[in-house]
Amino acid sequence: MPELPDDPTPDQVGAWVELAELCQDADFRTAVRHIAEEQAEDPSPQDVSSLHDGLNRAMCERIDEAVSVGLLPASVGTAPLADSLGGLYGHAFERAGDGDLRRWLLARLHMTADPHAARYWQLLATINGWPASPTLAPVYTWFTTALPGASAVAVAS
Repeated sequence: MPELPDDPTPDQVGAWVELAELCQDADFRTAVRHIAEEQAEDPSPQDVSSLHDGLNRAMCERIDEAVSVGLLPASVGTAPLADSLGGLYGHAFERAGDGDLRRWLLARLHMTADPHAARYWQLLATINGWPASPTLAPVYTWFTTALPGASAVAVAS
C-alpha cells in the first residue's frame, strides 16, 4: 500500500498524484485488483519478498544466458529452460504437480508484465521511498513466449 510520508519529496507528491489519477482508470484498477488477489494467494508475506527476488534473479540469469548464445524464445531449444523455470515457480508457489501449472504461470507472468502493474510498482516504490526495481517485462515476455513452446512444465526436483 502507498504511504505518503509526512514530509514528502516533490517526486513522492508527483507519484501520489499520478497514482490517484490512474485509480480513475478502470483498466488500471482491474490490474491492481488482480495483483492483490494473486498476492493474497501467495505464501506468507514474510517469505514473498525473498521468494520473488530469488525467482526473478534465477529467471534473469537463465534467460540472459539463453539470449547471450542467441537462443530465441520461440525456438525448440528453449523447452528445457522453460520447463526448468516453470518447475522453480511450481515448487516456490507450492503448485508442484499441479496440472494447471502452465496456465497459472502464464496468467501470472502476463499479469506481472502488464504495463499497469509495472507502473503501479514504480509509483509505489517512489511514494514509499523504496529503491526502484528494474523492469522485468522483457524477461517475462521472453519467458511467456518460450513457455507455450515447451514440451511440458516439469517440476524441478
